Amino acid sequence: MIDDDAPLIKGMTAAHCAIISAGTSTVVVLDGRTIRSGEAGKNEVLRIMLGQDFQGGLGGKTSQDNKVALAWPADETGKFRFRFFQIVAHCRKVLPMECSNAAAASALLPQLVRGVSANHPMIQTRNLSTGQPMELRPEIIDDIPRSCGVRFLIRPRERAALKGLCSTFTIKTAKQKVRCTPVLRGNLFLFTEMAPKEMTKTTFEAIEKAGMRKARKAGFKPLAGYHPKVIPFRLLSRGKHSEVESASYYHGELHRSMPGSAAMALTSFLETKFRTDSPTLCDRWTVHHTSGDFEVRLGFNNQETQIEWAEFTTPVQLICWGAAALPWRR
Repeated sequence: MIDDDAPLIKGMTAAHCAIISAGTSTVVVLDGRTIRSGEAGKNEVLRIMLGQDFQGGLGGKTSQDNKVALAWPADETGKFRFRFFQIVAHCRKVLPMECSNAAAASALLPQLVRGVSANHPMIQTRNLSTGQPMELRPEIIDDIPRSCGVRFLIRPRERAALKGLCSTFTIKTAKQKVRCTPVLRGNLFLFTEMAPKEMTKTTFEAIEKAGMRKARKAGFKPLAGYHPKVIPFRLLSRGKHSEVESASYYHGELHRSMPGSAAMALTSFLETKFRTDSPTLCDRWTVHHTSGDFEVRLGFNNQETQIEWAEFTTPVQLICWGAAALPWRR
């Protein structure tokens, strides 16, 4: 248990931190109270993740290893706040984005800091970077969380977003025409109707370029260095229990796993789309990915006409915890 009143490193300012594996992401979770606010805080996060000379640090080689979250202590009910940042190493950017794995990882640090209970069956939180409210349900074995159910709550604003930021557009490739819909749900997703294995570098670049152009015309104002997530998908079956094959591309990199936030947004988008054409209600979707299959569950209101939440379960593992030195504050 971390004693947050004690000096972390004698004679040096430092931040409580934990390195956590969530799904196939590695997340560095920092005590939000020990990081400066605003741009100064982003610069500190960048130094922690990339090193003071940008040659080393706690980050990794891929986008899934360059994730950081600031977490604040929970109250007596277990409710806490966190802020997720995606580090884009090659251009040294710190971008506020959405990440379900970071949400699951963030729940561990408040449990390690003195005065926070690990026994709440349901933890309420909000990603301050996007405003996304969510509920976390950690599975705790021998006082250590082993997995976490992540439920994104879908309010009227989110339901409106699921219909698309702008109209669907078509991209012509060497082999076919593909339809793409930009959806802004924490991240900008470009849901593209094509089999993931058919995605090529040329097609990806064309989709990304056209999608950003359409999104900007619709009023989206991204920060410098921002890139959307291109999500190719192929519907396999539709019914009470539906199936979809999908993948995720970011900065031209194929994610080694399917991000939970993308899977929840995709299935919610598809269910919203199908509900206008079919009375069939689907509350369980199997998402097929080369790294493995998993299930996304959807919840509806009493009239079964509107989506109210989407959730999935991700494994979590505490790799280490301790202190991240901040020597530049001397």
